[in-house]
Formats: sequence, C-alpha cells, structure tokens
Amino acid sequence: MERVIESAVCPFCACLCDDLVITVVNNEIKEIRNACRLGVAKFRACTCTYTHARTQASQRLKCPRVGGRSSSYDDAIAEATEILRRADKPLIYGLCNSSYEAQRVALAIAMRKRGVLDISESICHNILYTGSGLKKYPFYYALLDEIREKANVIVYWGSNPVVSHPRHLSRYSVYPTGRYAMRGVTDREVIAIDVMESELKKHWLLQVKPGDDARIAEILTRLVSVSGDCAAQDIDEDTDIERLKEIAERLKRALYGVIFIGLGVLGVGSEDARHNVDAILALVDALNKGEGRKYVLFPMKGHYNVMGAVQLLMRETGYPFGLDFSRSSTTGTGTGTGSSIFEPGKTTVMDVIEEGEVDAALIVGADPATSFPGDKVKRLAEIPLIVLDPFETPTTSLASIAIPTAITGIEAEGIAYRMDGLPLKLNKIVESEYPSDREVLERIYRALF
Repeated sequence: MERVIESAVCPFCACLCDDLVITVVNNEIKEIRNACRLGVAKFRACTCTYTHARTQASQRLKCPRVGGRSSSYDDAIAEATEILRRADKPLIYGLCNSSYEAQRVALAIAMRKRGVLDISESICHNILYTGSGLKKYPFYYALLDEIREKANVIVYWGSNPVVSHPRHLSRYSVYPTGRYAMRGVTDREVIAIDVMESELKKHWLLQVKPGDDARIAEILTRLVSVSGDCAAQDIDEDTDIERLKEIAERLKRALYGVIFIGLGVLGVGSEDARHNVDAILALVDALNKGEGRKYVLFPMKGHYNVMGAVQLLMRETGYPFGLDFSRSSTTGTGTGTGSSIFEPGKTTVMDVIEEGEVDAALIVGADPATSFPGDKVKRLAEIPLIVLDPFETPTTSLASIAIPTAITGIEAEGIAYRMDGLPLKLNKIVESEYPSDREVLERIYRALF
C-alpha cells in the first residue's frame, strides 16, 4: 500500500513549487522531498498539529459546530444556508487558501445574494491596482520562468523570501542556472533593500529608514537617469549617496533585472504605500529606457491561491477585489454593470465592516480575527458568522457556525494559480473524512434556491 507521488504541488505559498516527491503508506504521508520547512508543516497538517512558522500551533477543526455545540454537516450547512437566506447583504471573505473551483462557487453565492465579496488582496497588494502610478507608467511583468532564465540583477525590496518564500531563491531567482546566468548565483547581482537586516545581508544590503522607501526610489531614479554629479545635488547629507551611486551602477549594468516588492513596501499606511509604489514604478520605467536593458516589477504574493482569486474576479467582473453586488443589476455569473460595484474605500472588507453595511459573514479559509484591527473583529463578532476552515483559529472560536473542510492540495484536488498567474493542478494526496470547501459551498449555493 505504498504510493509515490512525483511532481506534486505544494499548497503553502504562491510559489506553488511543483517538484515535490511524496511517499504515502496506508493513506499516511511518510516522506516529503524537495519541500521547504513551511511546505513540510502543511503536508504534515493532515494527520497532526499544524505549526505555521509565524503563528502558534493550530489543531484540526474536528467536527462542525453550531452555536458552540458539535453538530452534523447536514445541520451545520442547513443553519449556514438559513443565515445567508435571511441576510440582506452578506459578506463573503477569504478564499485565497481555496481552490479556483471553490472560489467560483463563492462568487456565485455573493452574486446570488447581492452581497460583498472580498479577498486578502484588498489589504495586501491593493495599491498595485489602485495607485496613480499605473496611469503614468506601464507595469512591466514576466513569468517566473523567464526571470529564472534571464535575470542577472535581482532586487528584493521590502521582502525577505528566506522567511516568507524559502524556495523562491533556489527555484526562480538567485541560485538556479539560466540563459543569462549559466553559473547561477555567481552570474547574478543580488540587492536587498529593507528596513531590517535580513538573511540576504551577505549580498548587497541597503538598510533604509521606515517610510523612506519612496525617497530612496526617487534618488535611484535620478541616478540612473542623469549622469555625473548633477543627480546627487540637493540630497540630504545623512543619505549614503556613495552607496546609492554604487547600487544605481549595478542596476544599470543589468541585461535583465527584476525588482521583487513585498509587504514591507505595500503593507504600510495607505499613503506611504501609494508613494512607494509610484516611486518604484518610476524607477523601473527609467531603467527600461536604457539601451539593451530590461526590468520587470514583481509582487511577492503570499497565500497559495490569491492569484487564482484575482484572476477569477478580473475575468468575471473586470475588478480584482472588494466587489459590492448590491450596487449591480447582475444576479448570475457575468460582468456587473459599471464600476460602482468596485470602489476602494467603500466596497472593501474593512469599509463595509466599519460602516455596518453587512448583516452576516461567510469566511472561507481565512483568519480575520488574527489579521484585522480589534474594532473590525468586534464588529464581525456581532453578526452571524459562518467559517469554513480545516483548522481551529481565533475566527472559528467566534463563529456562529464552524465547518471543517479538507486541505486542498493534500486531502482534496483543485486548480491554483502561481504568483505569476500560471495555473497548476493540485493533487489529492490522501483520503480524508472531511469534504472540500468547494463541496460545502456548492451545497450552500444549491440550498439558497
């Protein structure tokens, strides 16, 4: 009863590493090869406690609960359906740790109930979609495979992949051999720009002050655009201009470069993040004006299928997150009428919770009780709360109804989109007593009619 699954896809982060080799004996995972420590922990989670590297250990949610009491799946789903049926404007949130198929069903529920659908992108990478810089500069993008083959200058800005995406450097950026880097890391320049020292400090590290990213990007833009000392005029005396000049020279020497930006740039206050993105977009544009040189800008996505959710919403509605279908005449699948369904600052999860617009919530594979501000969590706890999750979390402890689900990519199959938008099939590695979130959502959707 031994099986070996080759080329399995890891469902931990948006790298979706697809070279794992997993040995299963009697429906139990015995060996995992090629996965990082975070991926190993995720695969081990189906049979034991799941210990995330940045959170406390989390136990499996063993059975459905209604009002804090153990329940059957039939009763829990019936109660969840009744809550959504009575709601005038429910919130559906999360989905970035769900399969593309489950995301489609959640979208159908939101449209059917004329509710609000939002994903974690609205509180992570939202500025990339709403900032003014995209109106001035093109967004230079590429597949990770192209970056691996061609990039000889690599910048991690506000991102520490050693902690957040441990195999990113070995699979897609620094260490693998490529067309322009036949000796791997020996042929690549690596630059880290961050407010803290990181494991990348053995390469070129520029430590910046909090809130100083936009100014540094603006100085680098001047240094790569203007030759001589003119570019260094009127710069504060406490700025290490010589180091910035050296970094600018390294950036200019690239045949192909990439700037990976993380939440250190995007996850700060909205105005600071907006300025950061606009300034880095301007830097990339200036670098691409150099002859024989190409640069791309690449956001470091976190959850393993956040890109799937964005792709789905863009295809079906034209907008990436924060959709209020009560503003649209559309009740089935298809494009909503006008941009009124997407209005950042009014239709995203934080906005509708703060304004008290939603009267019930369906949370799928997310833990807002841990990641949201306290006042928003308090508001969520005041309305009927349905949570679908494989694990016990602070959010499941607040839930009116908590329904355990299988872990997609381990106990259930599905499609997920890598951080560069490439779709990959997630395998079902072991059998499970739990239904997938897709199956639970489909039952809820059918019962709403």
